[in-house]
Amino acid sequence: MNNLERQHLIKRESLNEAEYFLSILQEASRLKLLTDSKLESIQLQSIELLAGQTELYTGGESSSVKTETAQSIMQSIFYNIGVYLKSFPDPDMSLEAIKQKPLLELHRHGRKLVEKQIKSAVELLGAIRNDSIVTDNCAYNDTIENGISVFFSAYNADFAAHDTPASIDYPLSNDKMDLAGIEYIYNYLQKLFLENRFCKNFTGHDIHCLLRGYDDRYQDLLINIFGIVLTNVVGSVLAGKSAVQLNIEPIDREYLQQKLANLSKEKLDTRLQEASTQVCKELGISDEPLHEHVAATVMSLSAGFKRALENDRLESMFISFKENLSQPLILFEDGVQMNDELFRNITDEIRECRYVSDKIVIIQREIHSITDLIDLLEGYSIFDDEYAEIFQSLGDMELALLMKKSPAYMTDPDFLFEEDEKEWQSMLSCFFNDLDSTRRESIRELAGKIGIVTS
Repeated sequence: MNNLERQHLIKRESLNEAEYFLSILQEASRLKLLTDSKLESIQLQSIELLAGQTELYTGGESSSVKTETAQSIMQSIFYNIGVYLKSFPDPDMSLEAIKQKPLLELHRHGRKLVEKQIKSAVELLGAIRNDSIVTDNCAYNDTIENGISVFFSAYNADFAAHDTPASIDYPLSNDKMDLAGIEYIYNYLQKLFLENRFCKNFTGHDIHCLLRGYDDRYQDLLINIFGIVLTNVVGSVLAGKSAVQLNIEPIDREYLQQKLANLSKEKLDTRLQEASTQVCKELGISDEPLHEHVAATVMSLSAGFKRALENDRLESMFISFKENLSQPLILFEDGVQMNDELFRNITDEIRECRYVSDKIVIIQREIHSITDLIDLLEGYSIFDDEYAEIFQSLGDMELALLMKKSPAYMTDPDFLFEEDEKEWQSMLSCFFNDLDSTRRESIRELAGKIGIVTS
């Protein structure tokens, strides 16, 4: 009997992830796990919490707000409570917490967890920007450089924690669309980080040629780069090639058609599972989250793979490289510059910051023009030991643009040092030389693609 798995009264899969607290209450009520008196107590405590948060919202000046605002504040309260309840191993234990602890305490614990997730998400976004895929896909670049940042400047964890104020165009593989608020953003960034790590096993040139084979206009498409790359990697392994060989030739598709066309769906799924395991082994993927993400994505190919085999259309799934006819150019148009007064205010604010981390937050929030960024670097707001951390917070595109504004040796390693270079350029050179060779060459390649920079 000790070996029997514990049967849970409330099933996690039956709950709404975005409205976790309310869905637990609904399930507990349906299963008669909460007494009427307890439900009444929860309702009264909810009203008390709403009154307290409303007073905080108005700064103590009023106890009344618009109905829409009150509804949003109440949703935010429930969202924060739900985040805490998700920290328990199963819904039954969450229900026990609801029974034994006041809602005020549940809300306080949840609010702290939300704050931790916000901090972790900011750090994760920085890591993603520092090690992103070198690609011309607009949705990917815009989401990383601008779209997600909107969330952190607009998100209100006290009064609208359930909202997701972000502009995210880039799709993920197996994205959890049932989440909301910081939970969605953090989950999105976690998966994007994993997908980037997988794609870094391949050169930017190979990924570019693969995407061109997918569509000449891939730059403007809403595509998941990881999914396209992984599909071809699986095709290579199934064709008896190495996982690092990203290109699928016509002869490879012919081989796969002959070997796999008559397999049942069950046997085909087994082949996909085996291929997934082999891919992870060959690429040295050992951490469980990435391993699981690869496996889930590979298995999602099953139905499409079976149809492609039945219709002899594997070219729709496994793609051949398409080389460049000429070196592509990235046409860059600078963002809107600040007026002089606003720029002075921002630089004064940065100069007064004690910690470089605070300076980075202001830069990411306020600076939207490469010209303004350079003017800031050339001013007297940044000090010697702070340049490296600021450069570390920038993405590859921003670093490449700074290189275009620097002496030629930044993009040409054979160029001789110029004596009249500015301090920020010298610091950028030191930072650039300390990068690992793979990323250094990727940024240099990206800088070389930028054909026109306008202010």
